[in-house]
Formats: sequence, structure tokens, C-alpha cells
Amino acid sequence: MICRRPHVGNLDLHMTPILKPAPLETDNQIGIEALDEEIEATILLIKVHLLKPIKTAESGVFAPPILHTDTIDKSKSRKGSIIVFDDQPMWNVPPQELTRRDSLVELTKTINDQSGNTHLITKYWESAHKYKPPVFSARYRNESDVPPPVIRDHLVIEEFPAGQISTAWINMVKQGLSEWIKVPVIIARGVQPGPVVGITAVVHGNELNGVPCIHRVISDIDVSRLKGTVVAVPCVNVPGYLSFAREFSDGKDLNRYFPGNANGTASQIYNHNIFTKIIKQLNYLIDLHTASFGRVNSYYVRADMNDPISAVFAKLQQPQVILHNSGQDGTLRSACASIGIKAITVEIGNPQLFQNQFVQWSYQGVMRILNYLTMFKSDMDELTAGVPLTIVCSRGFWIYTKTGGVLEVYPQVNTIVKKGQLIARIKNIFGNIVDEIYCPNTGVNIGRSSNPVAMAGDRILHLGIIRKENEVLAAEAKENY
Repeated sequence: MICRRPHVGNLDLHMTPILKPAPLETDNQIGIEALDEEIEATILLIKVHLLKPIKTAESGVFAPPILHTDTIDKSKSRKGSIIVFDDQPMWNVPPQELTRRDSLVELTKTINDQSGNTHLITKYWESAHKYKPPVFSARYRNESDVPPPVIRDHLVIEEFPAGQISTAWINMVKQGLSEWIKVPVIIARGVQPGPVVGITAVVHGNELNGVPCIHRVISDIDVSRLKGTVVAVPCVNVPGYLSFAREFSDGKDLNRYFPGNANGTASQIYNHNIFTKIIKQLNYLIDLHTASFGRVNSYYVRADMNDPISAVFAKLQQPQVILHNSGQDGTLRSACASIGIKAITVEIGNPQLFQNQFVQWSYQGVMRILNYLTMFKSDMDELTAGVPLTIVCSRGFWIYTKTGGVLEVYPQVNTIVKKGQLIARIKNIFGNIVDEIYCPNTGVNIGRSSNPVAMAGDRILHLGIIRKENEVLAAEAKENY
């Protein structure tokens, strides 16, 4: 394909298909005979105006924004700032370029309507792709084979047949209509004895990436080769899930009140029933989370790295970051640890959406754990891929705002940030900068705020302090959630 720019016309480039490459002799001569028949081709023209931090290894190194003032009359301008967000790749485009798009072609068509108007402009995206629906062969093996659920007051694994996948609704608490709030449970029971591994998702109602992860794990397990049982709870916080909210129906964060209280508040009673009716039957737990509203996360794991089994589980996830966190904070993971259930928390991306890459990573991590426990060996080669350069952090903490305004956070997740670097600015609604936030320590950006509207005391950036060689991890390591 030879492309050349015409002297006249509305199109940027004129494309002529040829038999084989040949040099252009002049501007008006192709140099080889053109094909008579039309050939369908896709041409992607990319014009990039983008300054990004230079990446090294698996994690990038954050470069703070630089304000270019060589063309600015400082006497007539005020101090500016630059917003660098993942969903705003055009942040460094000159203003005059923002009015045009190279991939948007304007075609002038003469259209006569009843009023006599002509030369109406029609715009279309040249780079649009043709949709191809999924074929039936792309469905997971067991996607249509899961039986209808039964209703139970308590999960008793022995009630479900070995060598089958079963589903159940477990009654938790009664709501305002005196009807049960029921929690869905999937039981994959192998034909041979073995441990019971639990997988939970949606403890926070808007953290959804764990749902398709569970679906794929259950779909890919062949129970005839499974030793033990996998108990999956794709939605723990049913009221939060239905209202697209992180919290339970009483406004409380369920993951601060485990193991619950039979005589407590609504959320405490709900947690008590979740823990006693389901969780206590497990030997191991993988608790799947994401960032919450207004925040974005790297792919990372919280685990007590002083516990040998939890440390192995965390490494088998092959995350970008492992954060040492001993628990003792009301989370489901810490409640499990208090009664001897080995557990990790896997943070897989962002809230209220499905992210295929994060789902794939977490699925692979779960399958590696099942393989490590000799419960199920997957045939997928991708599970044995090379170990990534995971960063282990001895502790982590959130940096918070001291005043409110329009928040701009600069470092992307999974980048190294150095002490003293500018990481965020806050403007008032008129555009004046009212505060600048600098990094207090060198570390890795585990997660950050994506919500520009900030109150005083809102989160800015989740900083992980990278573990030093031979550093002894604290017996009690918590975070300032």
C-alpha cells in the first residue's frame, strides 16, 4: 500500500493498492501497475502528542510534571498545573491541536432538503472496527451446566454431592419486608477428599472484578479431578451490590466489622451470619476486592508475610505489589486468621466494572494456589509463565488532603515515587492553586484518587514503602484506611 498526500481534496491521504513495494519516481507516478480490483484494507494513522514517565522493569519511575514557561508571558499569567490521568492521554497536546482529530474525516456531501440547505457536513470515525459477536465455542465448559440453586439456612458441604458443582442460596438476615436476604454460594466438590478453599467477592458492593474471576475458576475446574472442595461466594454484600454502593444497607463498611456480632447492629449481625454459616467451614480463603469509588488500584495483594502459607499464596498471585499487613483491623481476612484460616486479600483493579486483564491475572493466581495445594492441576501453560518483578512492601499508608478543592494527582499506579517529588495539587474552583502535596517517603504508588472533587481529609495516594534487603517485618502492621 502506498499513501501520498494529494494537492487538493478533503482527505489527508490518498491510498493506492499495488502488487508489490516499489519506490516512487515522482509525486505523480506510482512506479508499478495498480491493481484493477478493490482490496479491503485497514490503515491506522497515529499522531501522538504525549509525554509519559520513562518506565523501568515492571514498575515505572514517576517523573513529576514540569511546567513549560518558555513561551508564557509571566507578567500576564499565573502558575499552572498539568493533569496526568490514565483516561486523559492528550494532556500535553497544544491548545490549537485540540480542535482537530486526524482520525476524524470530514466529508462534504451535497444534500438537498425541503428548505434548500446544501453542503451539510457528515463526520465519521475512520478507525472504527467491525463488531464480531462471540461464538458458542468461546463459552466456558461448565457455563451451562450449573444446576439451579437450593435454599438453605446454613451451608453444610456434606449435603452436596461429590463430583458435582452445586449452587445454593443461604439465608442471612430478614429485611424490612420480612423476607430473607440470601447470599449465593457455588460448591465445587471433588470426588477425592482434600481441603476446603473459599473464594469471596463483593464484600464491598461496588467491587466487581472478583465476580467474573469466580465464574471462570468454577467453569474451568473439572470436579472429577478435584481433590477437596472449592466454595465460592460471588456476592457477599448483597444490599450493597444491588444499590451500587460500597457499604451495607446501614451505611457501614462490612470489612471493618468481622467477625460480626449476633447482638450488634445490622451490619454486625449480617457479618456474624456470613462468618458462622459459611466462612467457618473453610481451611483457606482468597478474598477478592478492587479499589472503591473515586480510586484506582494496581494489581496487589495484602497478606501477613510473616505467615509462611499466606506469604506463599501472595507470591503465587504474581501481583505487581505485595503489601505486608498483619490484620487485626476488622477485615474478613483478619477474622479468618484469628481462627486459623489462612487468608489473603487480592485487590484487582477498579470499581463497578469488569476489567478483563485484572480478571485474568486473578484467575491465574487462584488456579496456581489450587495447584500448590495439590487440589487441581490446570492444563493451561500460562499458569507457569515466568515470575514477574513483584515489589514487596513492608508497610503502606494513605496520604490525605489538608484542604478541599479540585484535586489533581500525577503519578500513575505501580510507579516508583521519590521523597520530595510533587505528587498532587489542589485548586479552588476558580483555578488558583491552593495547595501542593509532596511525597513524604520514597515508595511505590499502590493506588490513588481518581476523583477530582476533594474534601479536606480525602485520600490522595496509597504509598507502599519498599521492603529493604533482610528487613524484619513487623509483627503488627496496619494501614490508615
